[in-house]
Amino acid sequence: MNIGKIWDKAGIYILTAIALVLFSTLTSKMISASNLMNILTQSSMVAIAAAGMTFAITSGGFDLSVGSTLSIATCILGVTIPTIGLWPAILITLIVGVILGTFNGIIITKFKIQTFVATLATMVIYRGVAFLFTQGRDATLMSNLDIKVFSSGRLFGIPLPIIFMVVVYLVAFVIYKYTPYGLYTRAVGSNEPASRISGIKVDRTIIITFILTATTAVFAGIIQTSQLLTGSGRLGKGFELEVITATILGGTSLAGGKGNIWGSLCAAILLGIVRNGLNLLGVGESYQQLITGAILIFALAISGFRLIFKKKAVA
Repeated sequence: MNIGKIWDKAGIYILTAIALVLFSTLTSKMISASNLMNILTQSSMVAIAAAGMTFAITSGGFDLSVGSTLSIATCILGVTIPTIGLWPAILITLIVGVILGTFNGIIITKFKIQTFVATLATMVIYRGVAFLFTQGRDATLMSNLDIKVFSSGRLFGIPLPIIFMVVVYLVAFVIYKYTPYGLYTRAVGSNEPASRISGIKVDRTIIITFILTATTAVFAGIIQTSQLLTGSGRLGKGFELEVITATILGGTSLAGGKGNIWGSLCAAILLGIVRNGLNLLGVGESYQQLITGAILIFALAISGFRLIFKKKAVA
């Protein structure tokens, strides 16, 4: 087995183990049970959104608007929970997420706008909508603590964000591996023209994909709102880069056609380990952003090397 195949199968898991061992040697607090649970909890938002992003990148595109979608979700929750209650507010937020994802999918498929340009535009638009919804102010929920259960609640001693994360990935794995939609997503990412000729409803597949990315971003927004008890248009900035980094680093091919569901989960946890370790070591936010950017470049480089080796193998 060559190095490329070893990396594809186990690279992200090896990197995660190395990061955990490295930070454990630098600070003993890293491997405490409470801190490990904290890492998984804090990784849940990126991980959940990365599950949806895995489908988007596998289909040959990606979604830059997930950070703004998360922001809109927090704003809707912050404004509507005090007036209509928790569960109706969550339902409305999920419906809005489906609408936002459908809009992304339609402008990409029907207007033939490239995904980078389309979702870059909607990233800006959705961010503006979030600010308009709260009139530029933060919507606080200090007197509406029911939503706190999504971040501080536990089931069998396990924080609910971790349980949500695991459930999302189990569902995502089943969809990716065992459903026609999962097969169609891989086919569209591998060769869209051939998929159209073979009778696959490419446009519908892509629209469903962007509904998935928006919905998982909304779930992440629910957890974010629960943690901060605030809805704000400022939240979610840079979130899309972390999500894309986790997805690519996890082994999903930037060229499309090949995803790695469990790799995305592990990569999100790796980013959580790095951020947590740097916090324990007292490293500032600016340096943390530099390191996250470096990890993204590393992930893109790995994806590029995969394509080069693949082309050489075919030649």
